Amino acid sequence: MTQKSQTDPFFSFANLDNKETQLATGALLIAQSEYRELNIENYLHQLDEMADVVRGRIQGTTLPEQHIAELNRYLFEEKGFTGNTDNYYALGNNFLNFVLDKKTGIPITLGVVYIEIGRRAGLPLVGVNFPGHFLVRYQREHIDILLDVFENGSFMCEDSLREKLQETHDESVPLKSSMLAEATDKEILARILRNLMRAYTLLENYDKALIAAERITWLLPNAAADYRLLGYLHYKNHTYSEGISAFETYLRLTDTPPDATAVERNIQHLQKLLSRLN
Repeated sequence: MTQKSQTDPFFSFANLDNKETQLATGALLIAQSEYRELNIENYLHQLDEMADVVRGRIQGTTLPEQHIAELNRYLFEEKGFTGNTDNYYALGNNFLNFVLDKKTGIPITLGVVYIEIGRRAGLPLVGVNFPGHFLVRYQREHIDILLDVFENGSFMCEDSLREKLQETHDESVPLKSSMLAEATDKEILARILRNLMRAYTLLENYDKALIAAERITWLLPNAAADYRLLGYLHYKNHTYSEGISAFETYLRLTDTPPDATAVERNIQHLQKLLSRLN
């Protein structure tokens, strides 16, 4: 834990129990780092208002297909939400306030909008961290419907899932049941932060990439691979002691890591750099 974590409101949020966290609040806290004047309550109120409309329309209906159809009609036809195919990698697509303002985004942020409005309206929606393309699941008793909100809430059958895997991977990847597991809200937020970390790293904005990387480890303290990336970013930011700690945590959490030798060399290198400063 760094000194920054003590003053970062996201740190307190990340340490809440899973049942106490709210997806939209976490996403807006992430966005607040980029939009300093962002009023979180205003955007939560927007979600509440939209959910009120959907709730009114699904009252008296029991079929999941009807629930989904009404939510899709409201969000994608009436409100005009759509996938940002023209500028998919724009930084703003990762921020919930941007998506709510512009009515466009990428699968995961559109998914947050869809899930949060649906949940507020009483629908059993969860996220799915499908490789390369975030999905939403309508899940109730024996009902399990996968939806692609980037494609206006279209239903995803097994063939569609395989096709999506082919689109997002250069080589053939087999479809596994583990790819369709429910994602906790913290796991969804961590995925948003990984997107941001990569984007900031490509922009060589290592300060902001480091903030995103640290926040991931607050959300998922036992996710080993994230500490390796955190160590690299501490190195880029010349915070060598923290980098050593991150790399050591990675080795401790990983059973027989294949890159153990390389990571140990990184630790030795940082130790040398640190000794020159003392």
